[in-house]
Amino acid sequence: MKYYSITRSDDIKIVGRYPQTNFRKGYNPKLNGCFNVEENTFPDFVPNLELELHPKSLITDYLYVINLPFGIIINEKMKSIFSNFKLPRHHFYKVKVYHKDIILKYYWFHYIIDDFWNFLSKENSYGEVKKMINSVKYIVNKQVKIISKEQIVKEKYQLKGTDLLTVGKISMNKEFPMYDFYRLDCLSYNTVISENLKKALEGNNITGMEITPFERFEVSCS
Repeated sequence: MKYYSITRSDDIKIVGRYPQTNFRKGYNPKLNGCFNVEENTFPDFVPNLELELHPKSLITDYLYVINLPFGIIINEKMKSIFSNFKLPRHHFYKVKVYHKDIILKYYWFHYIIDDFWNFLSKENSYGEVKKMINSVKYIVNKQVKIISKEQIVKEKYQLKGTDLLTVGKISMNKEFPMYDFYRLDCLSYNTVISENLKKALEGNNITGMEITPFERFEVSCS
């Protein structure tokens, strides 16, 4: 199965302005807001999230929020599509998005990735240490085995000068639940989607995000 990386769209013709949104004036993210929610747990309260779309921004299905600590903001259309696919543990929290004189209905898709290391095929996964050649060019200097999160952090601290440690290949074993939406819990932390979800999003003309092939993520058949 092919996987694809999803990121925000930087095309001004699509989003109108960057960033599209910010917290609504007067909104306190620390008062039962998004700053009170931890990345790897679901809160015992319904978090409040209020955003304001800049007057020059265009309304898109996916909204990028620069101050949102994790998760993504999607509208009812995307929520409906996502609900038909295999997702990691998640909640959809209602979000108020103010735009001029109207309130738009969106959702904060808060998902938890807590099984990455359980399904990682360590013998088939590796990082790459890249050495800078000039201001725009890097070359792969060596490969680094991926053993644990702590080991990868240590590897990063041992880098010299302008060297970078990036994802080489992330391979999941055959027990991987075949999520259609997932996020790497190592190195690049890319958010990836399956080809089936990609086709559904593109077939429904979803706006606000870019979808590109991500060949560095695979699921092993053996």
